[in-house]
Amino acid sequence: MPKPSMIDTYSLPSVYNVCDQTLREVIALPKVSMAHVTMEANDASLLHQHSAMTEVYFILQGEGVLYHGERALKAEKGAYLVIPKNTPHQLRNTGNTDLEHLVFAIPPFNPKDVEVLKTPTKETTPEIFSHEKPQVTALDGALIHELMSADERQHLDVALAVGFLPPGRKAIPHHHRISEEIYYVTDGTGKVRVGEKAFEVKKGSAVYVPVNTVHALENGSATEELKVLCVSSPSYTEGDFVLESR
Repeated sequence: MPKPSMIDTYSLPSVYNVCDQTLREVIALPKVSMAHVTMEANDASLLHQHSAMTEVYFILQGEGVLYHGERALKAEKGAYLVIPKNTPHQLRNTGNTDLEHLVFAIPPFNPKDVEVLKTPTKETTPEIFSHEKPQVTALDGALIHELMSADERQHLDVALAVGFLPPGRKAIPHHHRISEEIYYVTDGTGKVRVGEKAFEVKKGSAVYVPVNTVHALENGSATEELKVLCVSSPSYTEGDFVLESR
């Protein structure tokens, strides 16, 4: 059984990729892999598509435009997009600073499944991403909002959600009988307890939580919110959320 672990994304080496970006392979599970990409100012990825993989882009910081099919999305912090297979897509950094984003590949990334396209990107006015998402209180007490629709979660059997813990709050310890999880810290600092281990986390920390392993987030800051991106594989279900008795 895989063991709990914590990865500092920014300490990972960059690996080769056809778009010649600073790409770090963070973690791969049986159903999904996660990579971190840093794009320099005024840079752009190649227009490409995948025949087997669906991808999810999640913008961490910076600004740009994410072209997909005949549409475009304004890429800014918190924006995300599910890109179905066989959909041409390209990300451009239109800002003066680095553009950072996470790329989730479902199934896990396969470099042979990258088709670079010669057709120029159609210039389209970017749609404004709405940050207004309904938040609900999860069973562990954290606030969350789902990124994927119910249909996407069912089809891909992977779930992505953003979780929030206010200053000084601790989530209720719990475990999952079916799903393994990844927590990726996007803002704030805190601690993640996983089994017998406790990891101090900050922006860029990725924590792996195996199946049937008790875990909980803690926000030790008195002023700053702790925000994490939560990946569940297979997809999260309420019936697989088991609280520990206190």
